[in-house]
Amino acid sequence: MKTVRLIYQKTGRAKYISHLDLNRLMQRVLKRTRLPVWYTEGFNPHAFVTFALPLSLGYESRYDCMDFRILNDDLRNDQMLQVLRRALPPDIQALEVIDPVLKAKEVAFAAFELELTCDTDTAAQLTAFLQSDHILVEKRNKKKEIITMDIRSKIRQMEIIPTEDGLQIRLLLPAGPVENINPALLLEAAENSGCVFDVRSVVREMLYDKNMNIFR
Repeated sequence: MKTVRLIYQKTGRAKYISHLDLNRLMQRVLKRTRLPVWYTEGFNPHAFVTFALPLSLGYESRYDCMDFRILNDDLRNDQMLQVLRRALPPDIQALEVIDPVLKAKEVAFAAFELELTCDTDTAAQLTAFLQSDHILVEKRNKKKEIITMDIRSKIRQMEIIPTEDGLQIRLLLPAGPVENINPALLLEAAENSGCVFDVRSVVREMLYDKNMNIFR
């Protein structure tokens, strides 16, 4: 028995699938493929699958990971990839099947691309806000307490690009079990500062470890 990692994209209409529903979908997909997947034992057997970093509802992802176990060690990764591509729905695209290199707990950063629609004045206001020295947000800590924290220093990289109808914002944020900053916190803080805009899309582009190696 071996563990393999599916690298996939979740875009378009699939962004409206919650993480719980995505888990159920992948269970059905694996069953449909008839691959020799390892199932848990007990009253309710199911394929043992784990996800590197669950994605928020409404977000798209161009790089996501799911691990599962295969009973046949001789089955090649490229064979499994072709079978999975035929079984997955159109908006979830299998990119690779690989042997895992890193553990899920080693995810440390996530790259995001945000597309915002706003007028020219708001774009300037947003840019000034995002470049300010402090960005205060309210966040629930591990004790379920709501605390105020400054996330400006936690943003590893930020690029603000004007577009014809708003802004494109590229972010590198802490992600994973140690610390996780959701871009929704940044957007909420911008709205609370008086900026009025529409969020066209939030896309998670890539996952990295603490040394900025691509998570694989």
